Amino acid sequence: MVLLTKNSAATVRESLESAFKQTRKPDEVVVVDGDSTDGTLDILRQYPVKLVTEPGLGFGHARNLGVKESTEDIVFFLDSDCHAELQWIEKILPHFADPQIAGVTGQTRLWNTDSGVARFLACVGNRVDMPTRHVYVEIAPTMNLAVRREVVFKVGGFDETLHRGEDTELTFKVAQQYKILYEPEAVIWFQGSPTLRTATRKCFRHFIGVGQLFAKHGFNPSFVRFNLLIRGIILILATVSLFFLPWYVPAILFGWLFTEFVYKTVKMYRHYHDRCVVYYLVFFTFWSLVSLAVFYGMYLGLKHKQKLIKPKSFPH
Repeated sequence: MVLLTKNSAATVRESLESAFKQTRKPDEVVVVDGDSTDGTLDILRQYPVKLVTEPGLGFGHARNLGVKESTEDIVFFLDSDCHAELQWIEKILPHFADPQIAGVTGQTRLWNTDSGVARFLACVGNRVDMPTRHVYVEIAPTMNLAVRREVVFKVGGFDETLHRGEDTELTFKVAQQYKILYEPEAVIWFQGSPTLRTATRKCFRHFIGVGQLFAKHGFNPSFVRFNLLIRGIILILATVSLFFLPWYVPAILFGWLFTEFVYKTVKMYRHYHDRCVVYYLVFFTFWSLVSLAVFYGMYLGLKHKQKLIKPKSFPH
């Protein structure tokens, strides 16, 4: 099992407890710490983990380091703000008897329900009413993922140049050659982003990563929902049109945006019956502009692509 931490003193103990209390015990727990300064290390030293320090080179580098330090044939990934239900490993392992299955993921449920922001993001991220049957998926999050270690090597590991989305890209590459199964009874509870500030920072890095993925793999709808990006572009066009075009042009554009905002908010409330949907106002305005970071990510991705002479191998 590979667990990433950095200043996770508030949550990492529950993560580790859930790992060591599994009905099927993990063979090992490798913790990759990003030089924590908040007491995380004091907690980690209370558990029989293999502790590795990561110098802050990004999530991709940290995950690759964890895989390299692991000796398990099947590597389980768990985040330090998540905890696993006690049968998590037990529910996943039997699926690897099928040689065509290279990865298994499962349900992710929000435990931080006191946060309206976290609840809202869980709603828009389709993590509230998740499927209850087995399906094959193309991408999966590392907060709930088990994958064959040899397959990680074969597909080149996690891309360390990505700002975020390294798990999206890895599982996308795995799914091109193998199968990734969704097991609904393999459940992880996650914290989510508790504040608007945290959520916005993650959103910004996410869209930079999406742009990098577009530059590397082309425009794939599996990487992102295009509606937020489209709203950001229309919002900018509507604002610019106020100064250069007849009044009815910005009126139409702003009217369309407002209508879509009301429609989405009402639709979400009727589905979830949760007042957290009011955060759609922020999602509709500020975050739609933040999503334009995808173009910066595309620039970074294309720039990196031009520098590559040949792909780097992923060392065992």
